[in-house]
Amino acid sequence: MPDLLTFFGPTERTITRSGERRTVTMRRSYDATPAELWSAWTEPERLARWIGELAGDRVVGAEVRLTMGPEDTAVLRIETCEEPHRLAVSWSFPGEEDSRVEVLLDAQGDATALTLRHSLVTEKTAVDYGCGWEDFLNRLHEFLAGRDPAGVAWSDAEEQLKPHWEAAAKNL
Repeated sequence: MPDLLTFFGPTERTITRSGERRTVTMRRSYDATPAELWSAWTEPERLARWIGELAGDRVVGAEVRLTMGPEDTAVLRIETCEEPHRLAVSWSFPGEEDSRVEVLLDAQGDATALTLRHSLVTEKTAVDYGCGWEDFLNRLHEFLAGRDPAGVAWSDAEEQLKPHWEAAAKNL
Protein backbone atom coordinates (compact mmCIF):
# COMPACT_ATOMS: atom_id res chain seq x y z
CA MET A 1 0.00 0.00 0.00
CA PRO A 2 1.52 3.39 -0.98
CA ASP A 3 2.01 6.26 1.46
CA LEU A 4 -1.15 8.26 0.68
CA LEU A 5 0.22 11.43 2.28
CA THR A 6 2.74 11.73 -0.58
CA PHE A 7 1.85 9.20 -3.32
CA PHE A 8 -0.43 11.53 -5.31
CA GLY A 9 1.94 14.48 -5.07
CA PRO A 10 2.35 17.25 -2.52
CA THR A 11 -0.90 18.29 -0.86
CA GLU A 12 -1.36 21.21 1.52
CA ARG A 13 -3.89 20.19 4.20
CA THR A 14 -5.28 22.41 6.94
CA ILE A 15 -8.21 22.87 9.26
CA THR A 16 -8.84 26.38 10.52
CA ARG A 17 -11.40 27.68 12.99
CA SER A 18 -13.50 30.84 13.00
CA GLY A 19 -15.95 30.88 15.90
CA GLU A 20 -17.82 27.58 15.78
CA ARG A 21 -17.01 26.91 12.13
CA ARG A 22 -14.10 24.85 10.90
CA THR A 23 -12.78 25.04 7.35
CA VAL A 24 -11.01 22.15 5.69
CA THR A 25 -8.63 23.40 2.99
CA MET A 26 -6.63 21.31 0.55
CA ARG A 27 -4.39 22.49 -2.24
CA ARG A 28 -2.91 20.16 -4.84
CA SER A 29 -1.47 20.45 -8.34
CA TYR A 30 -2.76 18.35 -11.25
CA ASP A 31 -1.16 17.72 -14.64
CA ALA A 32 -4.16 19.14 -16.49
CA THR A 33 -5.37 22.45 -17.84
CA PRO A 34 -7.98 24.42 -15.89
CA ALA A 35 -10.52 23.48 -18.59
CA GLU A 36 -9.76 19.74 -18.20
CA LEU A 37 -10.01 19.93 -14.43
CA TRP A 38 -13.17 22.06 -14.64
CA SER A 39 -14.90 19.49 -16.84
CA ALA A 40 -13.96 16.72 -14.39
CA TRP A 41 -15.81 18.70 -11.68
CA THR A 42 -18.81 19.86 -13.73
CA GLU A 43 -19.65 17.30 -16.44
CA PRO A 44 -21.87 14.57 -14.95
CA GLU A 45 -20.41 11.73 -17.04
CA ARG A 46 -16.86 12.63 -15.93
CA LEU A 47 -17.82 13.41 -12.32
CA ALA A 48 -19.45 9.98 -12.03
CA ARG A 49 -16.10 8.30 -12.72
CA TRP A 50 -14.37 9.63 -9.59
CA ILE A 51 -16.90 10.95 -7.05
CA GLY A 52 -20.53 10.19 -7.88
CA GLU A 53 -23.61 10.73 -9.98
CA LEU A 54 -24.88 14.28 -10.42
CA ALA A 55 -28.53 14.96 -11.22
CA GLY A 56 -30.32 18.25 -11.70
CA ASP A 57 -30.12 21.51 -13.58
CA ARG A 58 -26.52 22.77 -13.37
CA VAL A 59 -27.14 26.54 -13.25
CA VAL A 60 -26.53 29.15 -10.56
CA GLY A 61 -29.34 29.09 -8.01
CA ALA A 62 -30.44 25.54 -8.87
CA GLU A 63 -30.22 22.46 -6.66
CA VAL A 64 -28.50 19.29 -7.78
CA ARG A 65 -28.07 15.92 -6.09
CA LEU A 66 -24.67 14.26 -5.82
CA THR A 67 -24.96 10.54 -5.05
CA MET A 68 -21.61 9.15 -3.90
CA GLY A 69 -22.90 5.79 -2.68
CA PRO A 70 -26.13 3.96 -1.85
CA GLU A 71 -26.63 5.96 1.36
CA ASP A 72 -24.52 9.02 0.54
CA THR A 73 -26.42 11.75 -1.29
CA ALA A 74 -25.71 15.44 -0.84
CA VAL A 75 -28.01 18.21 -2.05
CA LEU A 76 -26.02 21.09 -3.49
CA ARG A 77 -27.26 24.58 -4.34
CA ILE A 78 -25.02 26.18 -6.92
CA GLU A 79 -23.95 29.61 -5.62
CA THR A 80 -21.12 30.54 -7.99
CA CYS A 81 -20.03 29.11 -11.32
CA GLU A 82 -17.18 31.01 -12.99
CA GLU A 83 -15.83 28.65 -15.67
CA PRO A 84 -13.07 27.45 -15.52
CA HIS A 85 -11.84 28.92 -12.25
CA ARG A 86 -14.37 28.96 -9.41
CA LEU A 87 -17.29 26.80 -8.28
CA ALA A 88 -19.08 27.29 -4.96
CA VAL A 89 -22.05 25.35 -3.60
CA SER A 90 -24.01 25.06 -0.39
CA TRP A 91 -23.76 21.47 0.80
CA SER A 92 -26.63 19.69 2.58
CA PHE A 93 -26.08 16.18 3.83
CA PRO A 94 -28.61 14.21 5.91
CA GLY A 95 -27.99 14.50 9.65
CA GLU A 96 -25.54 17.41 9.32
CA GLU A 97 -25.81 21.18 9.42
CA ASP A 98 -25.53 22.82 6.02
CA SER A 99 -22.03 23.76 4.91
CA ARG A 100 -20.27 25.32 1.94
CA VAL A 101 -17.79 23.93 -0.60
CA GLU A 102 -15.65 26.04 -2.89
CA VAL A 103 -13.27 24.82 -5.60
CA LEU A 104 -10.71 27.20 -7.13
CA LEU A 105 -8.57 26.36 -10.17
CA ASP A 106 -5.44 28.33 -11.07
CA ALA A 107 -3.20 27.64 -14.08
CA GLN A 108 0.45 27.14 -13.15
CA GLY A 109 2.47 26.49 -16.28
CA ASP A 110 1.41 23.10 -17.68
CA ALA A 111 -0.44 22.21 -14.48
CA THR A 112 -3.42 23.49 -12.52
CA ALA A 113 -3.51 24.15 -8.79
CA LEU A 114 -6.78 23.09 -7.19
CA THR A 115 -7.83 24.60 -3.88
CA LEU A 116 -10.81 23.02 -2.13
CA ARG A 117 -12.40 24.67 0.92
CA HIS A 118 -15.23 23.09 2.89
CA SER A 119 -16.66 25.20 5.72
CA LEU A 120 -18.19 22.97 8.41
CA VAL A 121 -19.51 23.18 11.94
CA THR A 122 -17.97 20.49 14.14
CA GLU A 123 -14.50 19.07 14.65
CA LYS A 124 -15.78 15.60 13.77
CA THR A 125 -17.25 16.69 10.43
CA ALA A 126 -14.02 18.57 9.62
CA VAL A 127 -11.99 15.41 10.25
CA ASP A 128 -14.39 13.20 8.30
CA TYR A 129 -14.61 15.57 5.35
CA GLY A 130 -10.86 16.23 5.33
CA CYS A 131 -10.21 12.52 4.99
CA GLY A 132 -13.11 12.01 2.57
CA TRP A 133 -12.22 14.91 0.28
CA GLU A 134 -8.60 13.82 0.19
CA ASP A 135 -9.71 10.34 -0.83
CA PHE A 136 -11.82 11.84 -3.64
CA LEU A 137 -8.93 14.09 -4.76
CA ASN A 138 -6.78 10.96 -4.97
CA ARG A 139 -9.45 9.34 -7.15
CA LEU A 140 -9.57 12.50 -9.29
CA HIS A 141 -5.79 12.20 -9.76
CA GLU A 142 -6.18 8.64 -11.01
CA PHE A 143 -9.08 9.57 -13.30
CA LEU A 144 -7.11 12.43 -14.89
CA ALA A 145 -4.11 10.12 -15.34
CA GLY A 146 -6.30 7.66 -17.30
CA ARG A 147 -6.30 5.04 -14.55
CA ASP A 148 -9.24 3.46 -12.72
CA PRO A 149 -10.22 5.64 -9.72
CA ALA A 150 -11.82 2.57 -8.11
CA GLY A 151 -8.28 1.30 -7.50
CA VAL A 152 -7.99 3.85 -4.68
CA ALA A 153 -9.23 2.06 -1.55
CA TRP A 154 -11.25 3.98 1.05
CA SER A 155 -9.95 1.63 3.76
CA ASP A 156 -6.38 2.78 2.95
CA ALA A 157 -7.44 6.44 3.09
CA GLU A 158 -9.16 5.95 6.42
CA GLU A 159 -6.16 4.14 7.88
CA GLN A 160 -3.49 6.56 6.64
CA LEU A 161 -5.19 9.94 6.27
CA LYS A 162 -7.68 10.09 9.12
CA PRO A 163 -5.00 10.28 11.87
CA HIS A 164 -3.46 13.26 10.05
CA TRP A 165 -6.82 15.06 9.91
CA GLU A 166 -7.49 14.25 13.59
CA ALA A 167 -4.14 15.79 14.52
CA ALA A 168 -4.89 18.88 12.40
CA ALA A 169 -8.22 19.33 14.21
CA LYS A 170 -6.57 19.07 17.64
CA ASN A 171 -4.10 21.86 16.74
CA LEU A 172 -6.80 24.53 16.34
